Amino acid sequence: MQIRRPTPAMTTVGIIAVLLYFRVTANEDTLPRTGRRYSVLVARVYDGDTFETSTGQRVRLLGIDAPEVAHQDTPGEPFGEESGAWLSTQVLQKTVLLEEGVEPVDRYGRTLAWVYQMDGTLVNELALATGQAKLLGRFGLPQHLEPKLRNAESEAKLQRRGLWAGPAK
Repeated sequence: MQIRRPTPAMTTVGIIAVLLYFRVTANEDTLPRTGRRYSVLVARVYDGDTFETSTGQRVRLLGIDAPEVAHQDTPGEPFGEESGAWLSTQVLQKTVLLEEGVEPVDRYGRTLAWVYQMDGTLVNELALATGQAKLLGRFGLPQHLEPKLRNAESEAKLQRRGLWAGPAK
């Protein structure tokens, strides 16, 4: 039995197939993971994890829980005002990209989303990294984001940033 050597054409096809495979794999983080993606203009920030768009759509950042600000008869939580002010510096009067969650809307009618600045920075992760919010993982986190989010919160705790600057929690 004689073994045939691959022809140059077969070798070329094989190399292209391998390169295409690695290109698709390398770009997986840029592919939508949860829901639809679209850009919005932020018109108002309510607190450290909720804002309103120029069309009146209310948006709740997924994966984080920022301290509450005072509203109606409810007093604010420590660091609530600071967290809300921080989110304002990141998104207010700016266009951001929303990636809706698996459940696109919560029981209050807010869009649940991962929020990206136009340079690709994930605002949800940045809030954790700067200590503006705590990780909210009890509803599950996307597999491709979970390590980054957990690491961001851990680093903020270690560096005692933001809400972690006070007594150990």
